[in-house]
Amino acid sequence: MKKYALISKPFVFLLVISIILFNNSCKKKDKPGEEPDLPPQESLIMDFSDFDTRPDQKGTTYNNFVYSFLNVAFWSTISTASLALPTAAYVHLLSQDADYLGNNTWEWTYNFTFDQENYIATLTGTRLDNDRFSMEMVIAEQSSPSTGFKWFDGIVRYDHTSASWNIYMNPASPVKVLEVDWTKDYEENTSSLTYVYVEPGQTETGSSIIFGKDPSLDYNAWYTIDLSAETIEIQWDMITKAGRVRNVNYFLDNDWHCWDSNLADAECPEL
Repeated sequence: MKKYALISKPFVFLLVISIILFNNSCKKKDKPGEEPDLPPQESLIMDFSDFDTRPDQKGTTYNNFVYSFLNVAFWSTISTASLALPTAAYVHLLSQDADYLGNNTWEWTYNFTFDQENYIATLTGTRLDNDRFSMEMVIAEQSSPSTGFKWFDGIVRYDHTSASWNIYMNPASPVKVLEVDWTKDYEENTSSLTYVYVEPGQTETGSSIIFGKDPSLDYNAWYTIDLSAETIEIQWDMITKAGRVRNVNYFLDNDWHCWDSNLADAECPEL
């Protein structure tokens, strides 16, 4: 006569639980890749600070600088209108720690006040591969955090040598207004930031401005502005503020037209 061993129900239950826990422990865990460091402000925000004031001292002519100032003002206005709020948020987020959300995605958040309104900014970064990560900035009023607006998105290299961005106008008109490309050579300390104006249906849609820096040059900073009907070249020294401008359509020649360290018209030096 065969004998059968009797297994108690509690034993079976514990055995099943142990198998489940063992299987779960063997599953691949969501281990994050390299957390992205936020790129510097210069990868997104163009510096117009050397052309933010128009000189008007009596008895002195500033035609060359003022012509440059007026052409830069168009781009400064577009940039300020689209980037003032997200720039304020981004400056704060640079000093914040990110939370890991899983699936190689990190999130930075910050509550801040801008123009007497309270906002919450959410910046999300996702690893795309070993070289690049994506970023997206959404800002909402603190009173309605679920109705945020995406101000920009883009792709950045982990080594911070290049980035590309899309800038959107505002919640009332959520069209893309600027395409941005940035490159930087850390050994040579050179950089280039390009804005392309892409708002649909405008006279200057497709025009662009390039802001470059190269400390090895006499004029170590420049803008190249390509408009629908002309190209304007502006170069200056970021230390002395002396500079020059060239546009064959405006000056009716291909010569440089200069200003000195006081921004007054001057003879161009031989370089």
